[in-house]
Amino acid sequence: MRWILFGCLFLSVFGMASILRADEKRPATKTEWASEVKKRLVENLAVAVGSGLTGTRHPELKLIVRRNGTIAKVTVIRSSGHKSIDEAALRMVKRTGRLPPFSRDMKGKQEELILSIEIDLGERPRPDTTSEGETVYQALGFRLKLPQPFEISQTRRSNDTEIYIDVRSRTNEPSSTEANGTICTIGFDARPSERDMTQSQLNADDVILKKITAAARRDPSLFGKVESTTVFDHDGVRGIATITTPSFFDRQLSERRQYQATMVRPRGTVTVSCWTTAKAMPHAIAMFQKIAEGTGLAKP
Repeated sequence: MRWILFGCLFLSVFGMASILRADEKRPATKTEWASEVKKRLVENLAVAVGSGLTGTRHPELKLIVRRNGTIAKVTVIRSSGHKSIDEAALRMVKRTGRLPPFSRDMKGKQEELILSIEIDLGERPRPDTTSEGETVYQALGFRLKLPQPFEISQTRRSNDTEIYIDVRSRTNEPSSTEANGTICTIGFDARPSERDMTQSQLNADDVILKKITAAARRDPSLFGKVESTTVFDHDGVRGIATITTPSFFDRQLSERRQYQATMVRPRGTVTVSCWTTAKAMPHAIAMFQKIAEGTGLAKP
């Protein structure tokens, strides 16, 4: 009886939202619809957890959405590992109410939506110094200088050896495919797996080729399909840059492309991941490359 009552209450909330939003604007395309759905859901996410939880959690939900935007069903298909976070993700959907109605190019009666959520519970570190556009995180031995028109929107850490820096464009050029406006995320890990190798060894042709081959063989449903790969030189490091299509979990964003540059040093690995539309990517690559070239190791 309790479960039936909960189900009725759940559906009645969505039904009420449907009436209140009956006159809302219909998204023009499926890509626009998916972006608006993600934005609306994340805006309603609130996590109240104990202080003992740290790090980044990634619960994953499956939603069945009807043409008018009402949600027929929502389930947790991958747990975050903590019950309170999974419940917060479900409450997020309930608070959101009805989603946008389908765009005209969406022909089905309902849509299955897989939503992967990143919930960061770690500290947000402040840089040690910032001067002349360069930001230095001395404790990690990492520095960053962003080209115009990019700026840091937030930083986060899940442990003592990693940092993730979100970057946005003040002019929205190139256009972002993320609901929060993030155009790139820069990651630095001070624990590279090749710690015992010299830079010359890391730059060797056979090592680079091995990494390219491994990337090409990854499951495209999980990591996206590699469309192109280039090798570049920066500050004595040979880096690898790839352009990939969306993974299975982001298949509703079919027009999105990801640029990812990886540079491995004995003292740490830098990964620059940037997202924009397939149409904008050819012109955006040069800007993303400049962001990658603005990363480096801080002087001891």
